[in-house]
Amino acid sequence: MLFTTILTASLAILSSAVFGEARKPKTHDVIVGGAAGLIYTPNQVHAKVGDHVKFHFQFKNHTVTQSSFDYPCEPLKDGFDSGFMPVAMDAKKSPTFTIEVKNEDPIWVHCEQVGHCPSGMVFAVNAPKKGNTFKKFLKMAKASGKNEYHDGGSYKRSDDDSEDDVEEKRSLLSRITGKRDVVELEA
Repeated sequence: MLFTTILTASLAILSSAVFGEARKPKTHDVIVGGAAGLIYTPNQVHAKVGDHVKFHFQFKNHTVTQSSFDYPCEPLKDGFDSGFMPVAMDAKKSPTFTIEVKNEDPIWVHCEQVGHCPSGMVFAVNAPKKGNTFKKFLKMAKASGKNEYHDGGSYKRSDDDSEDDVEEKRSLLSRITGKRDVVELEA
């Protein structure tokens, strides 16, 4: 019995010396939107398995939606999605959304709000330093935008739009953004 107790204690000490103490998971805080504009702050983090990324939504209406490197502004099938989180300018508390890092693979994220992803509102966990980098992901997100929307929801009018089309798009945008957006004529 004494031999078994000594052996167990010795193995426990040896195990912690070789493998290190159990690591406490870290929480990486990320601000979504707010005064910084259409951006996640920071726009990328490097996290270990078991860590959490906690998104703090600021004013306006944003999402945290998983995407893929190849399609930065499209939701990933079976990926996570916070849904829209509207926050008033004078809100005392803001909603949060937390994900757990399950492996060391990159996690690509974008905001689903009209025009936000093509404006560069993207985020990454464990983006590689070579190959499919965050810089390339951001560039692809910006390149994915159609010139229909820009600047957080303003509709860019084309010559083919009738006044009814413009009014319908204004109405849709006001429901999404909570304000009447300006319609601009293309130059």
